[in-house]
Amino acid sequence: MKTKFTKAAIAAAFAASMLALPQAAFAQSTLVVDVDQISRDSVAAKSGQAQIEAKYGARIKTVRASFDAALKGWNDQVAIAKPLIKPNTPLPPATEKALGDARQTLQEAQAQVEDLQRELNSVSQYVQQQIVEKLIPISERIRKDRKGDTVVPRNGLLAFEPANDITAVALQQLNATMTVVQIAPPEQPAAKPTTPPPATTPAKPQPQSR
Repeated sequence: MKTKFTKAAIAAAFAASMLALPQAAFAQSTLVVDVDQISRDSVAAKSGQAQIEAKYGARIKTVRASFDAALKGWNDQVAIAKPLIKPNTPLPPATEKALGDARQTLQEAQAQVEDLQRELNSVSQYVQQQIVEKLIPISERIRKDRKGDTVVPRNGLLAFEPANDITAVALQQLNATMTVVQIAPPEQPAAKPTTPPPATTPAKPQPQSR
């Protein structure tokens, strides 16, 4: 289970964010940036990958080993049970129990894999978010300097003018301003408990005069 920053996700996030910038129709002054390369080669991306490996590397190996062992145990029990399968004849209780235990162990191992993958995806997305937030203003400054109309991700383009590729410049500027990312979002302050309003004593009824 190797964790990589999802190229499609970071490209989509960058493209969606750039839509908020003033844009004109595609023309010769359309600039392109290779988000894949930046998400792979930038100092910030490598910092995130190193932190993820340091924090999750041992856990990834443990979860993978547990799943492989559970899968092998299930396959072994299936192989044992196959010769005992006969029409209208239940399996021996011991065989049935062994299959059930192996199935449960495999399901638990699979759940661990899925939980870890969700956590890694969340961490990767947070790292991507930080890189994109820095890349957008850098791309905008380059666009203004070169008097371009817009900047689009290179990943989805079939053809473009090489002279309009700003990847190298954007990567250089990103590396100069961002060398480290966080892999865990900052903790949000706990919400203060609301104090219930003080109880009010109902007014005593006044005696009515006759």
